[in-house]
Amino acid sequence: MFYILNTCDLSYQSSQRFSTVIAPLTTFSGAWDRQKAAHLLRRTVLGPRIDEINRAQRDGLSRTIDLLLSPIAVPPPPVKYRNDDDEYLQMGETWVDKSCRGTNLYRAHSLKGWYYNNMVQADRPSNIQERMSFFWLNYFSISAPNSDPRAMYKHIRLYQEEATGNLRRMLQKVTVDPRMLRCLNGDVNSKANPNENYARELMELFTLGKGPQVGDGDYTTYTEKDVAALARALTGWKINNYRFAKDDTPVDSHFDVNDHDTGDKQLSNRLGNVVIKNAGADEYKVVIDILLKQEATALHFCRELYRYFVFHDINSSVEDQIIKPLAQTLRNNNYEIKPVLKQLLSSEHFFEAANTGAIIKNPHDFLCSIVRPFKEFWHDGPMKDLRMRYELGGKYCDYIYDLGMEFLDPPTIAGWKAYYDSPQYYRHWISPALMQRRVQISTAIIDGDFHINGTRLTIDYYSFLKALTNPLDINSVIDEIVLIFLPRPISAQQTAALKETIMGGLEDKEWTMSCSDFLSNPGNSNYSKPIEGRMALFFVDLFSLGEFQLQ
Repeated sequence: MFYILNTCDLSYQSSQRFSTVIAPLTTFSGAWDRQKAAHLLRRTVLGPRIDEINRAQRDGLSRTIDLLLSPIAVPPPPVKYRNDDDEYLQMGETWVDKSCRGTNLYRAHSLKGWYYNNMVQADRPSNIQERMSFFWLNYFSISAPNSDPRAMYKHIRLYQEEATGNLRRMLQKVTVDPRMLRCLNGDVNSKANPNENYARELMELFTLGKGPQVGDGDYTTYTEKDVAALARALTGWKINNYRFAKDDTPVDSHFDVNDHDTGDKQLSNRLGNVVIKNAGADEYKVVIDILLKQEATALHFCRELYRYFVFHDINSSVEDQIIKPLAQTLRNNNYEIKPVLKQLLSSEHFFEAANTGAIIKNPHDFLCSIVRPFKEFWHDGPMKDLRMRYELGGKYCDYIYDLGMEFLDPPTIAGWKAYYDSPQYYRHWISPALMQRRVQISTAIIDGDFHINGTRLTIDYYSFLKALTNPLDINSVIDEIVLIFLPRPISAQQTAALKETIMGGLEDKEWTMSCSDFLSNPGNSNYSKPIEGRMALFFVDLFSLGEFQLQ
């Protein structure tokens, strides 16, 4: 069974969804059921499990939002997981703060494995941290080929620590981040030869947004004069000579007072005709404060949040009734992001039917929504082996690459096209070839023949079925699986086809007896093989559905 995703349906929805009055930004007051809870978790957690959905339904909307947005510890750092490299480190010891003595080419692989294992790890609290980490990766879109993995780790950790923090603080930290300085030539921005790359992107992509051009070098939100002035204000920041250093040079940046332009910087009327006076090492903070005083910055940021969490289409109704109030909330809370997320994710608008299943999953979401509801492969004995654990994460990374997303390497400084390129937006994630590869990947993971280094890894169908409400009733099982994995109910014909796949024409009572034996005799292959075989066939078909590509 193979269902092609009809992206024309999404195009139609995009043009029709706001033909009537949209749901408001007021707090959702409808029936709080498992469908609503699952929708919230699909947009905030990477692949929610049934126990998480059930808990969210029991806890209610307000408490669930609070838990999702609550601070949690960042994951422990990546470690040495192979014996054949980095002779100066012990197995299991982290390399993120160690010099690059010895042979350490594995570090980039360690970082990848660590990152993807964190995304799918099922025993971490249900939280928005990893979802927001990817938001920031796309928002700032730093591409720095041949980076020292230590700098890449520091960059990711910043996004984890500040996941739902403060936009002002995030902009300050990113502006002097070593990878950003290198990516946009901030490290060569000097008083003798100002480089405008970062100043331009700081306004166009990270704060104000580029308005329509209304005159020579005038974009309504800023002018070319402002680009030149801000470039001068940002001079003097340099990168430590840490790249692959054999000594203890820290991965950091520093301010060179002798290379900073101390003169006055006159801004245009678009930025209030402000004159920036010399503030030395703190002048970049002055720049950010000026940009945050502009209403355009809050509006631009809230549009990006909306496209990431709700839908890409922002027409005049959404702009006036959703974006502008969110931007006001951001400004009223001194650019704290959590109040904005809470207002958006708790709103009638977020739970509007038109917004359910309206986003095509990016490759991260696609992969996590396959493995995380099964608690991935943590039950398997081989996963106790450190190298296996990391190389499994590396395998996930390879799959993501196949689906069009390079690890920590967005295609442009604007990020992935799915979040800015009109009119395609999310449809950039899907094509006939990419859909075929999605089916191949999901089949490889689910059909019982998934291997890492020759070791077979299997889905824990026993624990999965045990967690369902009524695992002995095949109709209840199918309905609950649809709730977990699909954003909307499916047709009676699709349900019947899925049931035929798992039952093969047998009567319902056959499932009841077989599943009862299976659950009563864990580890007994005589009872497990028939159920596991049926489940694998079922999920191969389920993950081929067009609806599974949506969230």
